[in-house]
This record gives sequence, structure tokens and C-alpha cells, in this order.
Amino acid sequence: MVQLGAPRDGYVPVEGATLRYVIEGSGTDVLVLGSSVYYPRTFSAALRGEVRLVFMDLRHFSQGSEVDDHSRVTLDTYVDDIDRVRAALGIRRCVLVGHSHHGNVALEYSARCPDRVTGLVLLGTPPCNVQRTVEAGRAYWDAHATQTRKAILERNLEALAEHGLGADSAGHPFVARYVAEAPRYWADPGYDGSWLWRGVPVNAGALDAFRGFFVDYDFVGRWPGNGMPVMVVMGRHDYVVPPVLWDSPVSRLPGLTLHLFEHSGHTPQLEEPEHFDDVFRAWIDTVPSGVRG
Repeated sequence: MVQLGAPRDGYVPVEGATLRYVIEGSGTDVLVLGSSVYYPRTFSAALRGEVRLVFMDLRHFSQGSEVDDHSRVTLDTYVDDIDRVRAALGIRRCVLVGHSHHGNVALEYSARCPDRVTGLVLLGTPPCNVQRTVEAGRAYWDAHATQTRKAILERNLEALAEHGLGADSAGHPFVARYVAEAPRYWADPGYDGSWLWRGVPVNAGALDAFRGFFVDYDFVGRWPGNGMPVMVVMGRHDYVVPPVLWDSPVSRLPGLTLHLFEHSGHTPQLEEPEHFDDVFRAWIDTVPSGVRG
């Protein structure tokens, strides 16, 4: 059994916001972007015995934002936020992890600060802009979702429209719909993901701004050109960011290791934790030990 010390947490002030972080485990620094509440729930205890996981908020899942005009918040703002947290925690270099569009933020940071990132892990991340992702998701759903899965989604959306999801939705429509659309996000179409969102602050203005970052996003143009190892993990049953988006030519990008998890949806590190830990261990061994952080 893995014996772990108590998590360490704190806050880093950035311009217009306060970002929380949580540090768990020991070893190579692995900085996980997005939420210090949501994402610790998605990684295994075993992994904490092998690496030091540092979970940090991004602005849309943080408390106490002081920005009135979120149109002034850009992807560069997010990059600056990450670098501020990294520096405050004394992390020289790290493996950077991003799930879904947080993977695009990780990619952007690595493009701007390549000397501070030793490797990238992208989980359920789209390699294209929003419109193409949405179109591909609809087509993948139509072609591959079972009738049972489609029926569950229909019932969930009807219940959402009639009753909402109460306290489990954290009082925010984005979370309520995310939970209701479980058949699109999880291999198990009946999975209740509401527990992941409990206690997660949702900053509506920042979330709207964040979604706009990727309308015209050039993914390939931000790909590391320095040979940095990049691991991408996709789920066969991800109907929001379907794995077919990673078919060629992006599957041939330099430094890429691509895994397709057959029994996962949008969050493979939680849905197949042992399999994820195995491929992560194998991949991190490809990161030169002298530059891991």
C-alpha cells in the first residue's frame, strides 16, 4: 500500500485572480492544469507514490476573480498565470499535464516557455479548433453511440430541462449540463460524475472567455519543435472529443506517443487508472532523467 504524506496546498495571487494549488506525492514534478479540486480526484493514489503531482487552478475554476472585463483575459494571460505559479513553487522544469482544452493551454505554455517543460501529457485534448471538434463529435456520436446510450442521454436532458440537477450542479449550468451529458463523456453511459464537481468554483465570465480561446486555435502550429516528448491519451467512448480527430496527419507529429483506451471516454486517467499509470510510467521513462525538473 502506498503511504503518502498530507497534501500541501496554498494560493498564488496573479493579476485579477487568486489561484489555489495542491501538492501530493514525491518525485518528478508533474504540473496538472485546470482545478486543484476536480483533478486530484481523477488520478490514482499509486501515481502519487511515484511522482509529485502539483494541481493548480486556472481562472475559470478559481475563486475570487477580480476581473470585471473578461474580454481582456487572453490565452497569454493563462500562460503568465502558469508561470507565476511555477515560479512561486520553485519548480524549475516539469512535466505538464492538461485534460480536454486544458491540454491546449499546456501546449501553449510549452510553445512559449519550452525551457521550462520537459514533456507534455494531453488527455482527451482536441488537436483542432472548436468548430471541427463539435462537428466530429456529432458525427462520431451518430455513427458509434448505441441506442441505449442515446436513450440515456435523451432521458437525462429531459430531466435537466424539467428539474435541473440541484446541489450536485454546483449552481452552474455548465456543470449541470456536463453531468447530464454523461453518455457523451463516459464509457459507462450511466456514470454519475457529479462528485467530481463538488466544491469546484466556477467563474462564469472567465469560463466564457476561456471557451473563446479555441475558436480559431492553430494546434499544429503550437506543437513543440524541440523534440519534446508528448503523450496523448484518448478514449474510444469519448463522444465530445472523439479519438478520430487524432487520425493522420496529426498522428505523425514529432515526439508524439498516442494511446487509445478502449474502455474510456473523455477522462481515461480516471476510467482506466491502472492502464493509465502503466502507460504514464513507460512514457515518463522517455523523458531524460537529467531534465525532469
